[in-house]
Amino acid sequence: MATLTQEQTDFLKSHHIPMDKTFDASGLSSKEYKAKMKENGALVAYGVPPCPKGHTLKNKQANCLQCNPQAIASLKRQATPGEVYIAVSPSQLLAKISLVENASDIIQQLNSENHAEINDWALAMTGRTESIGQMENHLQQRLADYQVPKKLTADGKTTKASGVYDVDVHDALEVMNEMPFTLREIDNAVMDDFHARYSDKQLREQQQTEQLAIEEAARKQAELAEQARQKQAKLEEQRQLQQQAKQQKLAQKQQRQQQFEAKKAQKQQKIATQVKHSSLEGALVATPKSSSIRQSPQGFFDNQKNVMWLMIAIAVILAIMVTAYAMLK
Repeated sequence: MATLTQEQTDFLKSHHIPMDKTFDASGLSSKEYKAKMKENGALVAYGVPPCPKGHTLKNKQANCLQCNPQAIASLKRQATPGEVYIAVSPSQLLAKISLVENASDIIQQLNSENHAEINDWALAMTGRTESIGQMENHLQQRLADYQVPKKLTADGKTTKASGVYDVDVHDALEVMNEMPFTLREIDNAVMDDFHARYSDKQLREQQQTEQLAIEEAARKQAELAEQARQKQAKLEEQRQLQQQAKQQKLAQKQQRQQQFEAKKAQKQQKIATQVKHSSLEGALVATPKSSSIRQSPQGFFDNQKNVMWLMIAIAVILAIMVTAYAMLK
């Protein structure tokens, strides 16, 4: 068991941190004492392993309070009681959910400074909490998805307006009820009016979302249909090209066949011509013999006459030659 030293007690008192918000974490790991502190609502753990400077006061995040002034500021806010409020803007359908020490004039303050560039803020509810910091951390974590970035201009400086949410007041109140607080004031007329307006907005947004989904589905369907049409057209084009190629090959084959048949016919014609010429030449050669065989009787006698005269001439020559020879003897 550990006890607070006088130095630690004085430090906590100087920063207005209640003693009942401290927790003896002797013998516990950081994970264990963080869970215990959250369970008991403690803000400060002591009896923990010291920091490099020997300090043993730490917050839930295991930060040394004596070395970290920012941790002290956050701790003081957690130890400070205050008021939580919900203000709504009927024109913008936004909610301002935050904590202050006193919310009695918060609406006048928000509208006068044109908070988040809005000047029709109306108070929906206020409540009392024993820890501004704890409630603030809880709301920021639970409503983070509804946070709306808005500007805040004060004293000539523009900063980010925090605590502005796009959320229904009923949902915000449910989140708030997750933490202990005391309801002080609620304006049901403002709550109901905002809820009705916000519900109408959600319905319109839902209808728009559904319409966009329908249009997107139609667009995708049309896109798929166009893709199918293009694919079919491409297939048809390929089929036609294949058919044309097939017809072209067939035409080329027929052309080659015709050329082959033509060459074959030319060759046969050439052979026939050669045979015809050969027959004619043979006929011309055989014609004289045939003529001599088939001579008329008159021609036959003429030929015999010539032979006879030739034989007479030869006989005369022989007679002369015999006579001459005899005379020479």
